[in-house]
Amino acid sequence: MSCKEIIYSIFYILFFVLSIWSGIVSGFTDSHTPPIPFAIEFFTLMIGAVLFAADFAKHKTATFEKIRVHVLGLTANSLVMLYVLVLALQGYR
Repeated sequence: MSCKEIIYSIFYILFFVLSIWSGIVSGFTDSHTPPIPFAIEFFTLMIGAVLFAADFAKHKTATFEKIRVHVLGLTANSLVMLYVLVLALQGYR
């Protein structure tokens, strides 16, 4: 792994763990405001998407090895965001 991939991995793992921890501590649902894990994941996914787009544009021939960190990081963080959204939408049924 290159130094940049290690930094991206730390970024994705740090915010993944932070959102899970904040969800356990404060809850994955809230009454009228978005829960903390949702806010963390919202900004993480936006920043990650920009970083992914920059790397994708930089490497014209994007192979899975070059974008693997982004794909795995964005997928894991998207699953947490999806979990929070499913819990929120179940409250409206």
